[in-house]
Amino acid sequence: MKIAATGFVSEQAGSVASANALLLRGLLGRGCEIHFFSKASFVDPRPAVGGHPGFQFTNVDNRFTDALRARTERVPVAGLLTRMLDVFRYNGMVVRAIAEEHRRTPFDACLWLGDYARHRIRGLPTASFVQGAPGTDARSVARRFSEVVRMAGLITAWKWRLLAWLRLSRVGLPRFDCSDLFIVGSSQSRRTLSGEFGIREDRTASVPYPIDLEMFHPGPGPESRPTKRCLWLGRIVPRKRLDLFLDGIASAIRSGADLRATVVGRVGFVPGYEKLIGAFPFPGRLTWIPSVPRGEVRGLLCEHDVLIQPSEEEDFGSSIAEAQACGIPVIVGRTNGNADYLCASDIRLQTDDPDELAAAVLAITARVRRAPEVSRMFAEATFDKETISARIMGLLADVGSPG
Repeated sequence: MKIAATGFVSEQAGSVASANALLLRGLLGRGCEIHFFSKASFVDPRPAVGGHPGFQFTNVDNRFTDALRARTERVPVAGLLTRMLDVFRYNGMVVRAIAEEHRRTPFDACLWLGDYARHRIRGLPTASFVQGAPGTDARSVARRFSEVVRMAGLITAWKWRLLAWLRLSRVGLPRFDCSDLFIVGSSQSRRTLSGEFGIREDRTASVPYPIDLEMFHPGPGPESRPTKRCLWLGRIVPRKRLDLFLDGIASAIRSGADLRATVVGRVGFVPGYEKLIGAFPFPGRLTWIPSVPRGEVRGLLCEHDVLIQPSEEEDFGSSIAEAQACGIPVIVGRTNGNADYLCASDIRLQTDDPDELAAAVLAITARVRRAPEVSRMFAEATFDKETISARIMGLLADVGSPG
C-alpha cells in the first residue's frame, strides 16, 4: 500500500505526535510505502522513520507567508490575519504537492495525522486520524462558564466564551467534506461526531493510539508504602476537571484515607486555574509540578498507586494507556473515551460527584496488593503498534476500495 501522509509527528512531542511516530513505524514495518509532506521546520518525521527504505519526505516550505507571520505576530489584528493566511497558504501547498505526486505515481490513500484533511484531491481516498471531535474545549467553556468567571474574571471569561462560539461556528469548524473516513480514538468521539455534527457512523471508526510499550513498563511499584499516591497528568483546562479531582481527593482524605496527590501539568488557555490548587484544603498533601520531560513520565507513573483522569469528552488520553502499560490502575470520567479500554483493575465513574471519585480512590488504594501484570497484559494486547497499524491498514484499504 502506498500512502501519502501529513500532519503531526514527533518522538519527543506530545501524546498525539509521538503516537503518530509509532504508527508510521508500524505501517512501514508492515510493508507500506509512505511519502510524507510537511515543512521540515514545523514537522519533520525523519528522525523517527527517515532511515526506513519505504519512507520518502517532501519539504513544503511556505517561506514568504511564514516570514510575514513572524514579523507581524505581535501586532493586534494584523498578527491574527497573517497567522490565518500562513496556515491557509501552508495547507494549500501541502495538498498541491500531494496532488502533483499523485498524478506522477498514484497513491492508494491519503492519511492526515492529528488533523482534519483541509482539501480533497480528486481520485485519492482520504482518511483523517484526528484528535477527537472538534470543539471539545470550546463546549467545556460554555458548560463551565461560571467556573471560568471565578478563575479568570468576567472580562477574560467572556473573551473565551466569544472565542468558543467562533470555534463552534462555521468559521472555526473543520471541513468535514474533505475526508472519506474519520478515525478517532474512542466511541465517545464517534458519538460526538454523529450527534453534534451529523456525520454518518459509516464514515467513522475508533482505534486507540499506539503506546511505546518498551518505554512504558512496570517498575518495582509502591505496594509497601503506607501513604497511597494519586496522580493527575495533563493540561489544566476546564474540560480536564481538575476541580473534580481535587474535590474527590479532599473527600477521601476527610474520610480518613492516608493519601498524597500530585498534579502534573501547566495551566492552559484560561488563566487563573492555579487557584484551584491554592485552595486545596490539605496543602501538605498536594504537590504541583508544572511539567515533566517525556523521558521521566514512566518513572513518575511508577511512583504512584493510581492515575485519575476525570475529563469530559476525552477522545483518548495517552497518559491513561501509558499508566496501564506500567501496571498502574486508572480512574476515568464518565465521558472519557478511555472507558473503551479499561481492564479489571480500572474504574469508570458514572457521575461527576466528588464522593464517587473518593470512593473509587478508596477502592483501588485499599487493595491488599495490586496486580500490575493485569494492566500490563491488557496494554500489550490493546495498544501495541503492530496491532494498531494493522487496523489502520485495513481501514485505509476499505476507504480505497471501489464501492
